[in-house]
Amino acid sequence: MHVNIENLKKSHQSIWLIVDVLMIGLVIVNLVWLIFDSLFSSELVRTGLALVSPEFVAFYKSKVHPDFVSIDLVFVSIFIFEFAVRWAVAIVNKTYYRWFFYPFAHWYDLLGCIPVGSFRWLRLLRIISIFYRLQQYGIIDFSNSLLGKFIKKYYGILVEEISDRVVENVLNGVQDEVQQGSPMVEKILNDVLLPRQNIISDWLTVKINEISKDVYLPNQDALKRYIEEKVAFAIENEKKVAILESVPVLGTRLVDVINQTVSDVVYGVVDQLMLDLGKRETDVIVGELLDGVIHKLLEPGDRFNEATRGVLIDAIDVIKAEVRVQRWKTQGG
Repeated sequence: MHVNIENLKKSHQSIWLIVDVLMIGLVIVNLVWLIFDSLFSSELVRTGLALVSPEFVAFYKSKVHPDFVSIDLVFVSIFIFEFAVRWAVAIVNKTYYRWFFYPFAHWYDLLGCIPVGSFRWLRLLRIISIFYRLQQYGIIDFSNSLLGKFIKKYYGILVEEISDRVVENVLNGVQDEVQQGSPMVEKILNDVLLPRQNIISDWLTVKINEISKDVYLPNQDALKRYIEEKVAFAIENEKKVAILESVPVLGTRLVDVINQTVSDVVYGVVDQLMLDLGKRETDVIVGELLDGVIHKLLEPGDRFNEATRGVLIDAIDVIKAEVRVQRWKTQGG
């Protein structure tokens, strides 16, 4: 464990560090004494100690053990006094938003002062909180120690498992509401998607322009050949064109001219349309068309609502599956 003296000076926590060290010592003495007194209640333990020091056993049994609760109250009074002083300092420094927030933030200190049963073991949390506070101030650093790595690892596991269960329960509740026909789908349409219709339209316009630039231009020649093939096929299977082809001398030439002309016109229109994408005037037209299309697509309807409901449920299932992944198992350390 590394102790940073410079950070201690900057934090102005020297006095409180001394108090913390004293409190850690008192808590350790109190808990060790508590364990010893609990064990002393056993006849087997007293017999074993009597073999080593019968005088100590007699003294402790008659003078200390019967009054252990009173002795523990001395420790409790010190803990309460220290708690009250820190509370007063927190009020003066306005550490918390309200003066009465301190006991809630340090509930373990308060409950640990109760000299009854398992409440006494909450005093261990006082030691942990002191080390955590010193770690936060940068006064000590035990993150690279075996204890620090152990705490960090299993604290992360605990937090992940608890948070995953909470998230999964929340998602299950959302799924139940969707399946039972709650107005969530309509709210998503009216409150989420429709207000962002212009944003969606602008995004689609940009994507269409990117398609024109990145997809169409490299395949411009291929499109031209495709149109020529389709127009030639259509003309060959057109009966009226077959009549023209039967005209002597000029028939075949006339059909070729028609074929080439129609191909050039169709390709020219498509080509010019694709090349115009990205221009300001064209973007206005495309945006208006997309607005109308998006508005129609997002109109509420039974089939659309059912499809949206299915999408939401499946999406939540995907999220739940991801939440169930225990990432701590795949992490080293």
